[in-house]
Amino acid sequence: MSTPVIVTSAPPNPNGDLHLGHLSGPFLGADVFQRHLRQLGHDVRYVGYSDEFSCYVTRRGEELGRGAHETAYFFGQRMRETLGLANMSHDYFTSPLREPVHTRIVQRFFLELWERGAFEQQELPAYWCPRCERHLYEAEVRGKCQFCAAPSDGFYCEECGLPQDSAGVTDARCTRCWQEPELTTLKRIVFPLDRYRDALRQHYAGRPMRPRLREYLDDMLSRPLPATTVSRSADYGVPVPLPEWSGHILDTWYSGIWGYVAATVAHGAATGDGDRALASWQDERTRIFEFIGFDCSFSHALLWPALFLAHGGMRLPEQVVTNEFYRLEGDKFSTSRGHAIWGNEFLRRVSSDELRFYLCLTGPEREQTNFFAKNFEEVVQDLLVGRLQTWAAGVLTAAAGVVPAEAPRADGPLAELLARLPGEVGAALDPDAFSPQAAAAALRQAILAVSDDRPGPSAGGADLALRLELLACLAAVSAPIMPAFADEVWRALDLPYADGMRKVLAWPAGGRLLTPGGAVAGTLPTLFPPVLA
Repeated sequence: MSTPVIVTSAPPNPNGDLHLGHLSGPFLGADVFQRHLRQLGHDVRYVGYSDEFSCYVTRRGEELGRGAHETAYFFGQRMRETLGLANMSHDYFTSPLREPVHTRIVQRFFLELWERGAFEQQELPAYWCPRCERHLYEAEVRGKCQFCAAPSDGFYCEECGLPQDSAGVTDARCTRCWQEPELTTLKRIVFPLDRYRDALRQHYAGRPMRPRLREYLDDMLSRPLPATTVSRSADYGVPVPLPEWSGHILDTWYSGIWGYVAATVAHGAATGDGDRALASWQDERTRIFEFIGFDCSFSHALLWPALFLAHGGMRLPEQVVTNEFYRLEGDKFSTSRGHAIWGNEFLRRVSSDELRFYLCLTGPEREQTNFFAKNFEEVVQDLLVGRLQTWAAGVLTAAAGVVPAEAPRADGPLAELLARLPGEVGAALDPDAFSPQAAAAALRQAILAVSDDRPGPSAGGADLALRLELLACLAAVSAPIMPAFADEVWRALDLPYADGMRKVLAWPAGGRLLTPGGAVAGTLPTLFPPVLA
């Protein structure tokens, strides 16, 4: 029986398009991961949602002179289009403003937690802007992190990942009028997170994770955890479903994990599997993997698992996979300064496989890394166009439409590469050590190894059979990273899919992939278009 798996990617704010920094993180990591798990035969649901109730949407709408709904819809559609161009689409990606399932699930689990006594009511400090006549939260207030002094909005610091107190940022300014706010108090619903510190520490003991997240969790769990706000005084968001809390909404950071559950339920309803979809979050066999930027560590690795513990019966994430910031030519991607390469525009000039391979090769898994345009062009032109595409086309041309009846040659460098490549790439994509960067590096070495091989028409049957097997193997192991290339080669070799609807290529598990004496195509389409300056 296949293992049920839920894979999630951090919900993006629909307040702008996705740039290459966005694409290099949770979207790429989660997509590569879920593709590989499907190859191994697992029952995968890859879900996400657009964070349409975020106050960043209202702030962006005000800047553009638009309403929040219109802003969320416009940029949400733009993000979907970009993910499609990058070949990173989810099984289901919820639009909360248009799909009532999101509000229904968020409110349902809030009430269940409320009835279990999981929340408290506290009078907390809050910023109030007298000029704008509003309480300020998160995107509505800007200052400095109270812990590391980096520029920060009023909830989580992007640099250190630590949560700010309700009115904790220093040198605070209202982001609408840029005046200094007043400090007042406000009654709010809070979640006493520290109740679950021992259980969280036990859950994460010995669990594989990237070093910075391990250091972060060790530090946070070594001392009392902060009580975390659940409600806000606002009129845009999911309402608190209690009459006495009219005018308060549920914080989007609290609601996030239930957004994943809602997307799973919506996917189940769309595919005729609604009952099992919700139950999968409580099934002890289910493995849950969440992909996030490091700045979201508090919510995904502490708050959300604790909410599951408070609820009871919910499966905690097996792994939370983080990434660092991806920089552009040595500087941080910045929407406000126009220092960005937008995915929607860039992917109309290059193929998705070219970008995916380069982002995997240079991605910010454990430290901040950079996108360099010149280096990208060099990798594409030399490695993908000049080497991989040329070699693959040459092998198929030499085959002249037929797989040799002879067994592949069993000695020599190419035979050794064929024997070890699935193990090298598979180890890099294994959940315990997941690294698209290591997998792309292994593919790079394989491409370099085959690039000097030029099969001619006089090549013997065993030699040609080896090259064809190696081509099939290379397609299969590169499928999570370069799915379009893999699919074209798979079709050219006339190989069956493990899942024809999703075009899932079976993972090489020993033995021959090709049928001796079978037919193959003689040519390949242009898989990697040259990068035009």
